[in-house]
Amino acid sequence: MGRPAFRGGGWRRGGRGLRLLAGFVIAGMLLGAAAVALTGWRTGTYDRDIQRLRNALPPDSRQRPPPDPGQNWLLIGSDLRGVPAERKWRPGGGARADTIMLLHMPETGGRAYVISIPRDLWTGVPGRDRSKINEAFAHGGSRLLAETVESLAGVRIDHVAAVDFTGFKTMTDALGGVEIHLDAPIHDPSNGWSWPAGRNELDGDEALRFVRERKGLSGSDLDRVRRQHAFLMALAEKAAGSGTLTSPFKLDAFLSAASRSLALDSGTEFGTLRSLAVRLARIGPERVSFVTLPTGGSGWIGDQNVLLPDEEAADGLFDALREGRLDGHIDRHDLETDIDRVN
Repeated sequence: MGRPAFRGGGWRRGGRGLRLLAGFVIAGMLLGAAAVALTGWRTGTYDRDIQRLRNALPPDSRQRPPPDPGQNWLLIGSDLRGVPAERKWRPGGGARADTIMLLHMPETGGRAYVISIPRDLWTGVPGRDRSKINEAFAHGGSRLLAETVESLAGVRIDHVAAVDFTGFKTMTDALGGVEIHLDAPIHDPSNGWSWPAGRNELDGDEALRFVRERKGLSGSDLDRVRRQHAFLMALAEKAAGSGTLTSPFKLDAFLSAASRSLALDSGTEFGTLRSLAVRLARIGPERVSFVTLPTGGSGWIGDQNVLLPDEEAADGLFDALREGRLDGHIDRHDLETDIDRVN
């Protein structure tokens, strides 16, 4: 199968393409911009609807990387189908880290960076044997995953945000559906789901299938991550362009769906998202870079198919992050995602 490209409405550009905002960045911008516009109306309700992650971050008594003068967010996307509400987000409760991202915002420079960490990356997990990185979340929740990412990247995590994929259904329906464009058709033979080339209008159920499906893609999970980014860009475009932000009823429906799908560490409130949104709005999407952590290709370890680490390339990327020279490193190694070739 070819490598289909995705685009949402008018967001497509030539060349390197529009730099993608990760799903949580988009959600934060929408939530925060709306909160600013509403000047407090219903924000207390939205804040109460957001779930809290217990012990989401490693304790300060543990030997951790030094505080970053900027800000680092661990962003987790999880498909919680079949997980009872009372067990959501609990370590060992059944939630999986289907998407893992590190949002880095330097103290100065007017830039932001989103580094996607493949969930099948084979890596060391503090206190455990080496395993796929998403096993850290399955066994120890966001705290162990944060410890693992801190060990991998050498930077301290300040905030954790997680989103339940099922929220995409209610958010999409609140907007009246979203539009996705495919440059090539996609078909999943295991369940008969298909999307033709060209324009595809998705309601909530179809949107949920779209972000979950991966068996019809040549790159499996890596391609599914790119599909999710394309969907979230279309979601953001629809929210910004359909009168949602100026309609109290549409806005309330969308924000209610979004806030019920979010979980944050106990130190992060709705106001924190609003501050993040204001800063991102000042930066602008053209100055947010999205990259995927370099890996050494796939392989088998026991009965598991994993993504093997490329430690030299990963260390180089994280060294550049800590030393404030990410722009040059990303350009030199051609690491930035091109939305025109999202698979």
